[in-house]
Amino acid sequence: MISKNGKRIIGHFIHHAETTIPEIAAAMELSIGTATKEIIALQEDGYVQNNGKIATGSGRKPSSFSLNPNSYYYAGIDLNDKFINYAIMDLSGNLVSTGAPAEFKLENTPESLRRVCDFIRELRSRNAGEYEKIRYACVSIPGRVNSRTGCSHTYFDFTERPLSEIFSECLGRPVCVSNDTRSMAYAEYLKGCANGEKNVIFINVNWGIGAGLILDGKPYFGKSGYSGEFGHIHAFENQIICRCGKMGCLETEMSGLALVRKLTDRIRKGHSSILSGRVLKSEKPVSLEEILLALKQEDTLCIDVIEEIGGLLGIRVAGLINLFNPELVVIGGILSGAGDYLLQPLRMNIIKHSLALANQDTVIRTSTLGARTGIIGACLVARSYDFNLYC
Repeated sequence: MISKNGKRIIGHFIHHAETTIPEIAAAMELSIGTATKEIIALQEDGYVQNNGKIATGSGRKPSSFSLNPNSYYYAGIDLNDKFINYAIMDLSGNLVSTGAPAEFKLENTPESLRRVCDFIRELRSRNAGEYEKIRYACVSIPGRVNSRTGCSHTYFDFTERPLSEIFSECLGRPVCVSNDTRSMAYAEYLKGCANGEKNVIFINVNWGIGAGLILDGKPYFGKSGYSGEFGHIHAFENQIICRCGKMGCLETEMSGLALVRKLTDRIRKGHSSILSGRVLKSEKPVSLEEILLALKQEDTLCIDVIEEIGGLLGIRVAGLINLFNPELVVIGGILSGAGDYLLQPLRMNIIKHSLALANQDTVIRTSTLGARTGIIGACLVARSYDFNLYC
């Protein structure tokens, strides 16, 4: 069993890939003797490896240590409105294998839950060799998810048992559950576009819209574990019912759902677009992927609607900057693929609507992990859960 100090040292390795015992002792405020003892124990258990002596200016050369990548693995399962996917990561945070996204309809039904359970069970036979090394897994789910209790209150809320318990039985390994946006924020913080920043806001602009908060280097959950419901702040007197059941939420005007609604309405009112025929001749809603493809073809109507949404988003992100004064704001999710069409009006309204003293040191970036953000985040959350470093 790993000691409390041992877990802290693993946490240090997660943020500092390779380090020496004196550096660990100084960072952890431990004596050299205690740090040495802990490192030896972690080596014996396979968590840490000795990389040999490193060159120094003078004196005795210290040994460098790092996490042992091949000792243990972590699995991440990512649920989306349209697909389910998995990845397996080693202890050092490198992806060992990834699956191909499987078509999946995420619904709050027993059948949808059974499909997830079947998918998790299949991992055991599909990746038999890697499965033996898996210590922990995480299932990332959209909506209101409480990682501490292992429950979801948006999907699969009809079961009396925690989802983490159900999924653990399916996999035969400990499993935690995490909100998808929070997992994505964690991925960008550890493996994405964060460059040492400790205060990061991740905005997930997908069919819905959510926020993941990293404050002082730690994920922020809130008292009950439901922080980040950015899309459900009341902001508009538009009488549009949100997916949460309330009216006038941010999500009703600046999400993927809002984008499709606005574009469709304007086409039906006579505005011209590459997608006009698609919208008018089919009852099937246009997809976000189709809209992004039209953007690449410089479709004027799609550009106009995306810019409108970017401007609205910028006003609200300006409020978050005034509130939290973060070092970094990351725009992710499928609509981040709109690039400057979304980001330029967003940045302009951040400048216009936030305090100069609050935004002067805030950097705005787009996700660097792209479509893999959710699955990488789920793996990283699983690893941190294993050592009590996340929740």
